[in-house]
Amino acid sequence: MGPHCRVRFAKCQLLATCFFTLLLGLSMGFLTILTRFGDRFVVIHSISPEDDPYGPMHHWAFSLGIFLTSMLTLGVVLSILGVVREAKGLMAGGFLSFTLVFLVAVQVTFWRYREPSKVENTMLDTYDMAYEQAMRNVSDIWRQKLVAVHDTFGCCGKSSPLSGLGQDEKALCREVRHREGCLQEIKSFVREHLSLATLLLIITLALMVYGMFLTSFLWLTIHYGRNLDRKGSYTLTTQ
Repeated sequence: MGPHCRVRFAKCQLLATCFFTLLLGLSMGFLTILTRFGDRFVVIHSISPEDDPYGPMHHWAFSLGIFLTSMLTLGVVLSILGVVREAKGLMAGGFLSFTLVFLVAVQVTFWRYREPSKVENTMLDTYDMAYEQAMRNVSDIWRQKLVAVHDTFGCCGKSSPLSGLGQDEKALCREVRHREGCLQEIKSFVREHLSLATLLLIITLALMVYGMFLTSFLWLTIHYGRNLDRKGSYTLTTQ
């Protein structure tokens, strides 16, 4: 395969990578919106006090998702324009965008495997706090918030399906048909959501590595291309 064929093949590969990266960015953006405005996340956030760690964690996850989605989109746009125009600056911008996304994804993946139960435990602690406040009859507001959690998750209290419900729990579960404990229901929901987020992170790492390789190769091709093409070539001019 000659140099021109390799360059043309690399351009096609980068365009294909940009297409899949764009789909990845859309998926990540949808997951980010779901994390911020999804009913289950919103109802947990509504029972989270100001000093609870769930609030900052929820805001951090939303900001991170917006950042990654924006950088993925920016990298795709710069890379495509760099291929079409054969512009060295645009190609370098695409490479830097992919590199930044890769570094952030590595950090998040490392944190995810270092503290795999952090998000899950935080949400469970938030529900447990609201449950205790409602059981103590501190105010009707907490009971209304707990009823909203039960209705949203389709669960009922902290009891298991085999155990009986107390009178207070029955009053808080009047709209719920199932008797699945909320701790188990919340845990299952968080694990499914995080599994999807982890899958997107793994795909992001793979695409970013390939995108960095292609953009760096094409940048070098654009930078040295003219000199390499003209090396050993001579042009005769008529007098």
